[in-house]
Amino acid sequence: MTWDWAYALRILPDLLHGVLVTVLVTAACAAIALVGGLLVAVFATVGGRAGRFFLRAAVDLFRGVPILVLLYFGFYALPQVGIVLPAYVVGVLVLGAIYAAYCSEVYRGALITTPPGIRDACAALGLSAYATWRKVQLPLAIRKSMPALINYVVVLYKQSAFLFAIGVPVLLAEAQIAGYQHFRYLEPYTLAGLLYLLMNLPFVFFLRRHGAENARILA
Repeated sequence: MTWDWAYALRILPDLLHGVLVTVLVTAACAAIALVGGLLVAVFATVGGRAGRFFLRAAVDLFRGVPILVLLYFGFYALPQVGIVLPAYVVGVLVLGAIYAAYCSEVYRGALITTPPGIRDACAALGLSAYATWRKVQLPLAIRKSMPALINYVVVLYKQSAFLFAIGVPVLLAEAQIAGYQHFRYLEPYTLAGLLYLLMNLPFVFFLRRHGAENARILA
């Protein structure tokens, strides 16, 4: 099978629509993951024993169950008990919750490794516990966590392809539809791979720039 430029150009608008959906889904999932993960980490650090146990169980659940199982559960099983959600909502909530669990561990590691001297200095300056968290501990933890968090966002955007399994028209879904309709798979999957690669470049640039800045600071 040879490359058909006319066919490739004909399906490109559908693939670009898939790119838009992928970007929107990734942004929504990342917002849930980054903010939700931070909240989970804070509550796991300052909460009581019962709260920490519940949060640990939730984190282990979302980290331990495969993505497709949770997607199918939310899309096919929940309607049988009267909870009907659109495919977009199910996909965003599932991916957001899964990566909130992963991000919470990154934040928690940054929080528990904060030098005790910093908290002592805040207490010596008369800062309240709330001010210490808001102005010192959380900014430090977020900065330390940033490279790992961006890596998780990169993985999240690639794993948004799983949402094609419940009918969300992400890029992979549009490529599959084009292939099924025309019985040609070389062009849609090649273009989809290139588009995924192009979407990955801003993350790579950010990580390299952030790494260079940290190197300059350490030097």
